Amino acid sequence: MRRIRRRAALALGLGALLTGTAACSANPFSDPHPVYGKPLGRQLDAAARATQEALTASFTSRLVYGFGPDTATDTTTGRVDWDQDTGYADRAVRVPAALPERDATAIGGRTGPRDWNQTYALRGGGGVYVRVDGAEQRTWLRFSAAERKKFGMTGDHDINRLNGAVLPYGGTLAEVLTAARPVGKPEGVPGGGRRYTVEVPASHAADVLPAALAGPVRGADRLGHGKGFRATVELDGQGRLLRMSADLAPQLGLLHAAGLLDDVPALHADLRLTRLGKWQRESFPGAHPVVLSGEVLVPARGLKDGRCADTQLLGRGSRVLFPVNCADPHDLWKYEGAPVERTVREPVAADYDERRWGTESCRAALREHPSATADPATVVPIGETTFAVTGGKKKFTGEPGPGRSLPPGARLRITGSYDCLVSTERTAP
Repeated sequence: MRRIRRRAALALGLGALLTGTAACSANPFSDPHPVYGKPLGRQLDAAARATQEALTASFTSRLVYGFGPDTATDTTTGRVDWDQDTGYADRAVRVPAALPERDATAIGGRTGPRDWNQTYALRGGGGVYVRVDGAEQRTWLRFSAAERKKFGMTGDHDINRLNGAVLPYGGTLAEVLTAARPVGKPEGVPGGGRRYTVEVPASHAADVLPAALAGPVRGADRLGHGKGFRATVELDGQGRLLRMSADLAPQLGLLHAAGLLDDVPALHADLRLTRLGKWQRESFPGAHPVVLSGEVLVPARGLKDGRCADTQLLGRGSRVLFPVNCADPHDLWKYEGAPVERTVREPVAADYDERRWGTESCRAALREHPSATADPATVVPIGETTFAVTGGKKKFTGEPGPGRSLPPGARLRITGSYDCLVSTERTAP
């Protein structure tokens, strides 16, 4: 300890000597600022590295749709640890009743309740963990990079985008920091920090939007119709990221053209980092079990009759289902369906409608089910049909469809097998 104190005193003395001589000549030992000492065009890249060198931080990320009493919000609060490459976050989506169902689904990335909460954890190597609170216990469902690829959760899928590049937790404004370019010189802020006005290229506009909105924006960019946006970036005296805010109104025109958010007049994003460098490492899952998603998720046809599924976890558009106990929150129930058996003559175009046949078959089976209380209008048929043409004076080749007619005297025999699911109000059927 004495040796350390002597070295500290020596360093202080040397610092005072160099300070005293600085008035006479430039200090040959001084280093330029790791962020502000770089050319303007490279300062935000350096700011991303300086922020990561803080090792830990808390963050709050928000997307705000509209203004006034009909405002929808998507708020995520959490903590990140760059040293361990981990993150932990709680996401809360709130959508007012005034917004159409399609917009509510796009904002939240799922159907069902307009207000919902989800907890996520991230681990280095691409591991994403989603917390599932069942009636009996809490479980972490793990999605590795390989599992996400297997289940089609790639690209802009909401779970896939949780792994970030600047923060371990992705989908925030931090994702565009290194792509942003300053517009003019930054202004000083108290504490020695700086505030920048930046331009974000159109190719990165989708990085801060949920998957259902990111798709149309990215598609418009591929067609050359993308829109960039401006943002404000504030750094502290060490050049570390403190705040970002952005007006995403340029994206609204693209979304309106895709039939989304027609009733939303404004779109804003912001990000705030606090407790930079404060020790706040997360310990998860603690006493709660971790289950591999590949061992739990099933294709829709793999769900057994009488079982329930929760699509809130993965989104209704997922190729796989998450089976749950019917006593737990769920929004799909599978029941025994009925085979499709139909014989038709003319015209083929009016009768060959696979989805209609499956829907009618599942609705009929639901009406006859002794314990069903769900609305038959919400059935989800999953399956396929086959056909065979018999009789007729001429041979029928190819497949039936719009604009095709059967030969005189021919009959079309249609058979099919459908699994039947029905939407529920997140209660037991």
